[in-house]
Amino acid sequence: MEYSFQNFIVSLPEIFANFYNSQFMFFVKIILGIYLAVILIDIVLLLILKGMPSQIRVGLRGMDVPLVSKNKMQKRWDKVKSRLDSGNVSQYKVAIIEADAIADEILGGIGYKGANMAEKLERVEPAHIDDHLEALKGAHQIRNRIVHEENFEIDERLAVAVVGVYENFLRYLEYLK
Repeated sequence: MEYSFQNFIVSLPEIFANFYNSQFMFFVKIILGIYLAVILIDIVLLLILKGMPSQIRVGLRGMDVPLVSKNKMQKRWDKVKSRLDSGNVSQYKVAIIEADAIADEILGGIGYKGANMAEKLERVEPAHIDDHLEALKGAHQIRNRIVHEENFEIDERLAVAVVGVYENFLRYLEYLK
């Protein structure tokens, strides 16, 4: 009896190895691998639903800047810049209006609420966007004069300066290259 018990103890690792390498365990490993993958995907989806990406952006930037591809924003901005190159006064006005609309969308996406750009700018704390707040307010006033004053005249120098304010703001938020 003692001899058979010793044989059993000695052959126990071999029995476990044979069981571990059996077809049944291979099937169990595949099922557990699939189950693990599903659990990991569920965890990632739950974190996304809980708003984890926006919390990460807040932690990294101090504000929740919406995700927009730089290429997409660059294409949009290139259209604005091409209007400045046209040499047409009406195109200068359209370029300023479009640049203001882009900045308005971004401020709304960051989380500043308001019916229009002026209301959003009033809710912005100066420390949130550094030195850009006063420049944005001035550029928005020019935009309002373009929209509300029928005979408002604008030249290329002023148009380039106003669009430059919006461009600096977009570069500050890293929307432009």
